[in-house]
Amino acid sequence: MAHYLLSAEAQFSAAHTLPGVDMCERMHGHNWRVRLTVRVDETGLDNVGMGVDFRTIEQLAAGLVADWEHRYLNDLEPFRTHPPTAEFMARTIAQRAQAQLATSAPSAVIEEVALWEMPQYRVVYRP
Repeated sequence: MAHYLLSAEAQFSAAHTLPGVDMCERMHGHNWRVRLTVRVDETGLDNVGMGVDFRTIEQLAAGLVADWEHRYLNDLEPFRTHPPTAEFMARTIAQRAQAQLATSAPSAVIEEVALWEMPQYRVVYRP
């Protein structure tokens, strides 16, 4: 089925440790970048012809990581029981996003979450 992919990005700075992963066992930080991409079927466009306003996706992406800004991620839920790897963080963002999209943009579903911990290191999660 024909569909549209719409994306917006947000950024945050945060520290973490990854037990058992060489240098990452030491506390260190990143300037993270997250891209939230949603899919809207062609039949899901509104009467103006939009799937989701980009500002809605941007605000959603920023809100999903706002509580991680300038924090030590290992101290936060859900990272107290699972280390904040880029993979687990991307999945957590996707889960948070889908729950919020159900009310803010019901015709949209999460297509993927891309998370950069450094400009050259990125993970993509597709639920």
